[in-house]
Amino acid sequence: MSARLAMGGAVNVPAMLDVMQSAFDARFGEAWSGPQLLGALSMPDTWAQLAHAHDSAHNSGGVIGFAMTRRVLTQAELLLVAVAPQQRGSGVGRALLDAAMSNAAQLGADEIFLEVRDGNIAALALYQSSGFIEVGRRRSYYSGQTGERFDAITMKRALRS
Repeated sequence: MSARLAMGGAVNVPAMLDVMQSAFDARFGEAWSGPQLLGALSMPDTWAQLAHAHDSAHNSGGVIGFAMTRRVLTQAELLLVAVAPQQRGSGVGRALLDAAMSNAAQLGADEIFLEVRDGNIAALALYQSSGFIEVGRRRSYYSGQTGERFDAITMKRALRS
């Protein structure tokens, strides 16, 4: 089974919520609610890319990942990336990130920003290998279920040379 990306048109918010609930560790409280997703997607210049499971007969399966991005003037922000746990390591996350950056550049963004929880090793590795650099921190931004606090690392990457 492989994956294919789709963008625009009808966004499957329930499927995005399912992926997010399975992908984000509940100990850190990073998953968004349905109203938060709908609110963000209703903002101008905000879009989502969905990755669907896809078999050899080219039949589309369920949503296995998504990225949500917004653009404001010449800057873009990667709001969310989520990949179903059973699909991790298969290139879905990288494909979603690459598509988000490509679309942001096509829409006029010169650079893209994101925030990631300090300690999210897989996400940090993906972003660093894609050319993102740390440009700031929000100290103790995330709160874990046990009250433990984690920094939010702000990263950016140029989209044009």
